[in-house]
Amino acid sequence: MSKNPVKLLIAGAVAASLVGCVSSEPFTDQDRQARMQEDMAQLFADQEAVTAPISLGEAIARAIKYNMDHRVKQMEYAVAQRNLDVSNVELLPDLVASAGYTSRNNDAGARSQSLLSGEESLEPSTSQERDRNLRDLTIAWNVLDFGVSYVTSKQKADEILIAEERRRKVVQNIVQDVQDAFWRAYSAQTQMENMNQLLVDTNNAIARSRRLSKSGNYAPQEALEYQQELLQTQRNLTELKRNMVLAKTRLGTLMNLRPGTDFTLVADGVRDPMPLNTSLDELEAMALVNRPELREEDYKKRISQNDVKKAVLRMFPGLEFRAGAHYDSNKFLYNNDWTDAGINLTWNILNVFGGIQARKMAKTQVELADIRRMALSMSVMTQVHLAARRYQLAMEQYQADKELANVSDSLENLSQSRSKAKMQNELQSIKTRASAMIARMRADYSHAEVRNALARVYNTIGMDPLPEKVEGRDIKTLASAINQHWDGLLLQK
Repeated sequence: MSKNPVKLLIAGAVAASLVGCVSSEPFTDQDRQARMQEDMAQLFADQEAVTAPISLGEAIARAIKYNMDHRVKQMEYAVAQRNLDVSNVELLPDLVASAGYTSRNNDAGARSQSLLSGEESLEPSTSQERDRNLRDLTIAWNVLDFGVSYVTSKQKADEILIAEERRRKVVQNIVQDVQDAFWRAYSAQTQMENMNQLLVDTNNAIARSRRLSKSGNYAPQEALEYQQELLQTQRNLTELKRNMVLAKTRLGTLMNLRPGTDFTLVADGVRDPMPLNTSLDELEAMALVNRPELREEDYKKRISQNDVKKAVLRMFPGLEFRAGAHYDSNKFLYNNDWTDAGINLTWNILNVFGGIQARKMAKTQVELADIRRMALSMSVMTQVHLAARRYQLAMEQYQADKELANVSDSLENLSQSRSKAKMQNELQSIKTRASAMIARMRADYSHAEVRNALARVYNTIGMDPLPEKVEGRDIKTLASAINQHWDGLLLQK
């Protein structure tokens, strides 16, 4: 007996034992350090540097192009596209090529026995060599598998469209967040210098009041009440300053700027907010047509409908066409190479019963998709009404805060013309300046809320910030396209 089979068995046993010894090593600190450095390099790679003040259009363009949440959705879209490519390959017939070598330690002989007499009719003989080379090339195409794979590919194509709608939704949410953060940060930028000066004056007044209180020139209660009002003013100003700084940090994060990057904002050429001139019925119609969530439900329903088709297809018999070319080096064969072809029909009858239940289940999924879409449509219409009402209320609040800020500015101008020799006059001056500052900030925040409310209206109707086609992907081109696209919207007069 040849030793080759024994060696093969030993090698197989060794390989099996090695598989049982496989283990995984934990990442080291050096590995994590390298990963951190690679992530930091990729987070801000290939981004256009900030070289000038950032407008609202540029802020939106940077967020759309560089925001990491948007990049995640873009990669999910790419994954869905790759899944479709894989599914399309499965539509092709099976083409199997094989080649091999076979060997045995003795001859594959056989004897024949008479069925009539039971006696051996021939002496033992063989028609097969011990060592042979084999080659085969076979193509097979199953009609049933092709039909199921075709429907599956259509479902994968719908999943790509779903990924695109989810990407649209992320972009719309990013734009809404950018608008809110931009106007709050812009307000912070315009008021920060006056805010810091007022805080310095307030802190100096608090220090003087404490010194005068210790001198005994004022009654203790009067001095404490004076300090209390100054400290309350200081607290209000500090809280406003904190909100200012946080708004700019949030905007930088949305634009995917490296934390700590200094930038300034500009609001030239931006129109003042105006009342909506589009009816609620028109807004509802826009939302029901454009909202990404509803479009996604449309595709999900079509996927469920295709599940019904797949359930029906699996109930039919499978028809397979097969053809192949073969080679065998066996010298006893009259023909060492040959081709063959055939048709095979198979039908698992029990699949009919399972298919009936699968079809009912798929039809129930279609009905569920309809109900889910109608519930979502009701929610969308409610959101449209709330967003329009919120915009109207924000406009009213903005007008009121704007008038209050104008009156407070006038009072501040009058206060500055008076004498500040006495403590009470100093307190009144600081209170007047603080009130004017707070009124201006409230007006700015009301303006930001109006912008945010308008962005929410755009969001609820599913309005995209970019037109369908944009010539170029640089920040300047994107910002210009965003400004032109939004100027063309018919939501404002």
